[in-house]
Amino acid sequence: MKTPLYFTLQIDCEATQHSIRDPKLGARAIRGLGEICADAGIKATFQVIPSDLKAHHRIYQELEAQGHEIGLHVHPADQGYQEFLGVYGFEEQVKIVGEAMGLFAQHMGYRPRGFTPGYGSANDHTYPALESLGLNHGLVSIPTRNLPQCACVWGNSSPDLHYPHRYNRCLCGDVDFVDVPPTIDPSSRMWGGAHPQDLRVELVDAKNHWYTIQKSVLRQLSAGEKIPVKYLKAVTHNTFDYGDKRNFRRETLLGIIAAAKGICKAQGCRFVPATSEKIAGEYRKRVPLPRGGPILRLDTRGRAGR
Repeated sequence: MKTPLYFTLQIDCEATQHSIRDPKLGARAIRGLGEICADAGIKATFQVIPSDLKAHHRIYQELEAQGHEIGLHVHPADQGYQEFLGVYGFEEQVKIVGEAMGLFAQHMGYRPRGFTPGYGSANDHTYPALESLGLNHGLVSIPTRNLPQCACVWGNSSPDLHYPHRYNRCLCGDVDFVDVPPTIDPSSRMWGGAHPQDLRVELVDAKNHWYTIQKSVLRQLSAGEKIPVKYLKAVTHNTFDYGDKRNFRRETLLGIIAAAKGICKAQGCRFVPATSEKIAGEYRKRVPLPRGGPILRLDTRGRAGR
């Protein structure tokens, strides 16, 4: 049986954010992305800030009816707090995210299960806070990103699906939350080395994204069962006009999808469209939630003979 390789597209929806304030653009973008997904046969996860839900909740309900996932995206400044979630402690993060979850429920009729913080901003309080709120999964980490000015420092955190550590965000552990990072190429650096090239549609063209996809697929396949659920996650925002068929980013997204399908076929994989929630669910089926964090063993070989 062919190895399944799940593919998902995540859209961080924030066109009504204070720095953008263009709800009409946001509506064109999400409708255009829905059309692309339908034509290409893929599923998306729309992570939405509360003000975008207020403006376009009927469109998001339509997208959900088509099999897409609607989750929560948070930019704390749009709720009257500081810009970055990762500067707050446990209680404050529970308050900020909890307020946003309440607003989400007002517009969607249920509390969200998926979550993404703006800028990937988080600290060692974040995962336990999300767990305490009943959130199930999401894109929180951006492995190898190092932007302390955004309270976003991820070191060599896992590039694969994992349960996070309770006290150290860069380790795997026993928090009941499945982190679903974006697909990255850690050896290709951007922004002065602070950010890995990831499968973010708007950063580079489809040719460059092809190499990121190829590297990720080969790495995951070579790991065998050490990576029990293999996937690709592309990301973008609803701040680009995906409703315009001449838009360069729309063309790039179509190129990413074609590349993912082609590379899967060439490597003998089974291309499986999925939402982030579906991918996280497959991981939970395969990997039971562990009890206790990892045991870190100190390599003392260099001390021999002292």
